Amino acid sequence: MHRRNARTRTLCLLAILLASGSAHCQPESRRLPYIPPKLHNWPQPYRGVPGLEAHVFVTGFVELPEALLVRGGAWTRMRQLPVTSLVLQHPQQGVLVVDSGLSKAVAAEKVWPGSFLFPAEGLVQLEAAADLSEALPRAGIRPEAVRWIVQTNLRALRTGNLRAFPRATVVATTAERDYASRQQTGYDPALWAGVEQWRSVDFTAAQPLGTFERAVDLLGDGSVQLIDGRGPTPGTMIVLVRLPRRALLWASDVVPTWGTLRTAREPYGLWNGDAWWLTFWRVKRLADLAPEVQIVPAFDSTGSGEPSFPARFHELPTPATSPTRRPSPNPWERILPRPW
Repeated sequence: MHRRNARTRTLCLLAILLASGSAHCQPESRRLPYIPPKLHNWPQPYRGVPGLEAHVFVTGFVELPEALLVRGGAWTRMRQLPVTSLVLQHPQQGVLVVDSGLSKAVAAEKVWPGSFLFPAEGLVQLEAAADLSEALPRAGIRPEAVRWIVQTNLRALRTGNLRAFPRATVVATTAERDYASRQQTGYDPALWAGVEQWRSVDFTAAQPLGTFERAVDLLGDGSVQLIDGRGPTPGTMIVLVRLPRRALLWASDVVPTWGTLRTAREPYGLWNGDAWWLTFWRVKRLADLAPEVQIVPAFDSTGSGEPSFPARFHELPTPATSPTRRPSPNPWERILPRPW
């Protein structure tokens, strides 16, 4: 009976793989959307907010097959990607966090079944580097000074450190909160169950910004703009920060890596591929029209340490190591669990 159940499970996972490959509409089958070459509500020349400082912290790593990231990538070649958080020091509004990141508690299971990218055991692995509340003091930032936490979405990879900031107001879209409450894969309601102060974002009355149709000014001074980034989830947000020298566009899961931006490779696990396609090309159009914008992908820190990067990048205190793997004689266990 046990062997039959295991074989059934393996066949089900094979069906998931095949269904994902056939139903996953790749960009080649879509037409390029027309994005007018016009920047809405975009002062020229660029004017940033004096005194606004930004930090990017690596909170951990996700390891997954290259085929989930880059068009033509190999299923057998693994990529280890950083999970980052953006921390802003506003001259009047205090400390603001964008995506609280991966925590040690979330990454406790090295092999995470029902991952946010693919529902196959062993395909995606996690490793936490340090909880964000532990990393902030090394940059001279007091954790208790955090007033706002903007969650671009509520996936577990991004919400692991919410409990560490009980005084902060958590900002998320109404659509994302509704969607997260109904999901069984990739979300963990326990991570935000203790949040006492929420600010819900609704884009129905929002104004256009740059190449995007809907954006909300979070603080009222233009320093932090929340942009409708639906596609990865119905409530994903992109965040535009007007730093003194350059603007920073925190692209969330709309742009997982620089490879995604170059190849337009559609990520797996999207809520709506057509919505993602339109949002993705709005990001690319903004990059073409506004060279003062620095795009920051969700899982790629390439170039973050360069002098031109507008935020301070904080490396890990120790070198990253690959997540612990279970010993197995079966090289395909990363894709399918052992049938015994």
